[in-house]
Amino acid sequence: MDEVDILLTHLTQITKESECIMLEKIAQTAVTSSTTANATVVLKDSKASNKSSNSSKFSFIEQLVMDREAWENTVARTSNEHLYKLLARCYGTYLAMSQDNEKATQMRDDLQTHINLKGYVFAKTSHTLTKIVKCVFGADRRRTSTYSIVLRAALAQNKTEAQIAGFIESNGGVQEIRLAKSNALSTKAKAAIAKNTVAELSLAKVSGEALAKQLDGAKVGQQVVIVATQLANGEVVLNAVTYSETAINVALSAYYSANKESITAKVTERSKASNDATLAAAIGDAA
Repeated sequence: MDEVDILLTHLTQITKESECIMLEKIAQTAVTSSTTANATVVLKDSKASNKSSNSSKFSFIEQLVMDREAWENTVARTSNEHLYKLLARCYGTYLAMSQDNEKATQMRDDLQTHINLKGYVFAKTSHTLTKIVKCVFGADRRRTSTYSIVLRAALAQNKTEAQIAGFIESNGGVQEIRLAKSNALSTKAKAAIAKNTVAELSLAKVSGEALAKQLDGAKVGQQVVIVATQLANGEVVLNAVTYSETAINVALSAYYSANKESITAKVTERSKASNDATLAAAIGDAA
């Protein structure tokens, strides 16, 4: 064999070895790619599973959010019907969460989970309706405040979920309810109006040694709150006495709310009588 044949033989062997090495590398690359792809699929499936697991914990609030987005993107500018229905569902969610059962407890926990994930911050005194509205409609403070006022106004009147739309419509819409609420009398103002009316009433007179020990002789003529328990025979048992201004205002305010029409009528009568007396005095002075 001459040198050329030997050289060709070596080249052939080198070529075959290179091809084998390349095939091995290709096979390894394919296996690696397949493993990576499988790992990616598993990872995605895992993430999807985790996401599904987490979302199921607060799916009811997420569903309301999606419905709100759909409402905004479709009929928000032309119809309030869908808005009222969505607010009714928020209200119904609150009523369900207010129950004393396992489902309600889970719903409250789920709402808090959603709040934590969104990073929303609420004051300790924030009403749960406010929290639900903010979670559903986003962080727009003005809108959250308006819708919360509307639903809390409905709650104060013991409305049901099915009555929300009619309640809003009969009161002129959400903005009218908000304005009416913002113009509502404060507790102190209600107490001031009811104070004179209550002072004119005399339901009964009570006295006793135990009661006298609870009274402050230096506060004769001032109003006082007495906590009493009604008995089956119509009698009442006096339990406690307080001169707290806050307690007095709250009691008078509550009385005002329960007797608003009659109190308003008496205030009008007193005002008219006062005006008549002033007019008569002015005429007398002029004469």
